[in-house]
Amino acid sequence: MGIVFVILAFLILAAFIYGIFFLIFKLGWIIAGSSRNKWPLILAGVATVLLFAVTIISTMVGVNKYIMPIMPVVEKTIQKTDITTGIRPYTDQQYGFSINLFGGTEMTEWINIDKDEHFVLGFDTNIGAVAKKRNPTDNNSVPPISGFVVYVQKDEPLASVEQYLQEQADEWLSVQSPQVSFMSAPDFSVPNTVFLEGEGSTDQGRNFRIYVTIAAQDDLRYAVVGFVTGNLAYYQLAKDEIRSFRPAGMPPAPLVRNTAFTVPAQEQQPALPEQPAN
Repeated sequence: MGIVFVILAFLILAAFIYGIFFLIFKLGWIIAGSSRNKWPLILAGVATVLLFAVTIISTMVGVNKYIMPIMPVVEKTIQKTDITTGIRPYTDQQYGFSINLFGGTEMTEWINIDKDEHFVLGFDTNIGAVAKKRNPTDNNSVPPISGFVVYVQKDEPLASVEQYLQEQADEWLSVQSPQVSFMSAPDFSVPNTVFLEGEGSTDQGRNFRIYVTIAAQDDLRYAVVGFVTGNLAYYQLAKDEIRSFRPAGMPPAPLVRNTAFTVPAQEQQPALPEQPAN
């Protein structure tokens, strides 16, 4: 029955669009001094078919470009039954940057905006296993969720990396709103990078954190933006993850939290992993 309604809706839409095109072409024919309906009918049909063809092709191109690269991670999240713990170093094969991924975080394939702009997503697939372990009647707590995007732009080398990073930090700080605010001054302690930390809440009163690392190296600009909701321990792990980003040519960030952890299925607060002794 559902497919019948879909087909019926499609036919109604096609007829509506065809009618609009017919009226447009008919008006043109009247202005041209002809009262015959043959060519307006034909041209309206051709225009309708072309419009649907362009729409379908554009949709397919958009799906292949933006949806298909992330589907392996989405499918893994849906199918996952066991929670992954620990922290592991990751080096990108295309751009050579490094980042320490925690838990079940997986990277998607690269998505190309154009020849000079690309981005890749990271997402904690543990949410799939956590969701399966949760009580379906528990609607009051939000499971730990985290994800981030790495945006890369190729451009001319910067005359001053420090000035660029300061400008980027100022731009991020200027977009504060009642829902999102940055918690401290920008951190420039890692060469060629600046880190910002923000917090916010949704209209439903659920808290979240935003972590941002901006970096520049040679002819590449990087923006790493992470989003996380959960508890304090989970916030810290996501923060360490985004702070660990290093452009190619820089030593990878140390694994400052290398003890195993478990993403909680409920809202209990697990202990923060211990810092290694200096």
